[in-house]
Amino acid sequence: MNHDYIEEQQVVERYVMGRLPPEEAARFEEHYLHCQECLDRLDVAESMERGFKRAAGQDAARAASIRQLALVAWLARLGRSRQLAALAMAVLVIAVLPGLLGLREVRERERELAETRSALEQERERSAQGSRTAGSEAEKLRKELEASRRDLAREQEARTKAAEQLADARRPQGNVPILFLNPERGGGEPTHRLRLPRAPGWVVLALEIDPPHQPSYRAVLQDAKGKELWRGEGLRLNEMETLSLSLPTTLLAPGDYILLVEGRRFTFRVLPSA
Repeated sequence: MNHDYIEEQQVVERYVMGRLPPEEAARFEEHYLHCQECLDRLDVAESMERGFKRAAGQDAARAASIRQLALVAWLARLGRSRQLAALAMAVLVIAVLPGLLGLREVRERERELAETRSALEQERERSAQGSRTAGSEAEKLRKELEASRRDLAREQEARTKAAEQLADARRPQGNVPILFLNPERGGGEPTHRLRLPRAPGWVVLALEIDPPHQPSYRAVLQDAKGKELWRGEGLRLNEMETLSLSLPTTLLAPGDYILLVEGRRFTFRVLPSA
């Protein structure tokens, strides 16, 4: 329902006089709950309606005065004692009853108007609360969506990187660094050296395992501070009775490393690429 329709069909005036069909009245009520302009016009129309009713009450008062004059003429034809009694009763009815009826009507209208305003304020508060709640929920969903998008982007980046590494691993590689290691017999600095290649790739560690041999072995790679970098289990000796391990160069930064294999200790130092 828009303002042009309300103006052309005199919706406000018909609503105040109770002449709108129920369906149209409901549409107008739904409209003016959120329209300050229509609320103001509704207040003006209700004020005019009350003014018309007061004017009608004044006309009724004039008619009552004429009736009072007729009553006085009638009383003139009665005896004095009957005149006093009738006059006292008439004055009481004329003076008190219209005033009581008018006051009651005014209070009833004021009560209805107060109830209407209270209902409008409650509806506005509910609408405002609903808007704040909807805004808060929308902001929460927006943040969750952004977080999901960031997580998805990181996951896609990780998958792409893993796919590239897998593709590199599947390509034949030449000049793969091989480091032969013997169990460490004493302390001191590592005697075995491994220089990293310039491009990321793989290195092979060949571990000499003294007898008695076991069906399988477990190996743990640590840095110089004892931090575990890699662990492998179920490892088996090859035909030369050595244990070979292939490690990506990205796992090894320049520094000293310790490789523990079932009580055996292997050490080596990684040098930066030339």
